[in-house]
Amino acid sequence: MLNILKPCQSAAIPKEPTGINWREVGKAYQVFMRNPAQGILHILAAGRHSYWQKLVIARLRHQAQLIADREVSIDLNMLIQLPADTLGGAYARHMFAQGFTADSFIDNDQDTLFDKRLGIAHDVQHIMTGFDSSPIGEFGLAAFMLVQYRDLLNVFVLSWVPWSMIGSIRRTPKLTAALWRGFIGGWRSKPLAAYPFEDNWHKSLSEVRQELRIPSIQ
Repeated sequence: MLNILKPCQSAAIPKEPTGINWREVGKAYQVFMRNPAQGILHILAAGRHSYWQKLVIARLRHQAQLIADREVSIDLNMLIQLPADTLGGAYARHMFAQGFTADSFIDNDQDTLFDKRLGIAHDVQHIMTGFDSSPIGEFGLAAFMLVQYRDLLNVFVLSWVPWSMIGSIRRTPKLTAALWRGFIGGWRSKPLAAYPFEDNWHKSLSEVRQELRIPSIQ
């Protein structure tokens, strides 16, 4: 598959009329399977100046207008002292287990507080929605967030679904169920982008999910 993507890197593909940086798209596909975090940073860079991303950000900023320009500061060592069934406690345990810091998905080129909030929110959304960080969990969360964000990042992640099914036919039923739960959950829930998670670390996960109308996890 990597050989197929090499022409995408070298060809002089014009950025117009979409504004997407196709070289960064190629890099994202090259590294994603061995380094998902780096692949995500590449796809974020690919769409940063696109017309598509401008529309996405404008809509999300409108949803989150009350918190869009807040600065988010996270102390994982403090949050992990919270009970494991709280938003903050579960988030901190998740981050330490994955070896992530709060800014793992923040690109240095992101220059707005709202961009940084969205980068931090990715792993908080794992906790809020109940999708773990396994490949199936990542696909489920991508389905959920694609419905809510309609962005390039989650289109990119879901583009790997056919390869995942081919690679392991036996997990197809679980993957299909996760995708279905993600799409339905994203449709029924309140906008996650507008949720001030930094004010609600102490709340139980059940309370947070009830506030956001996230469907119960079976």
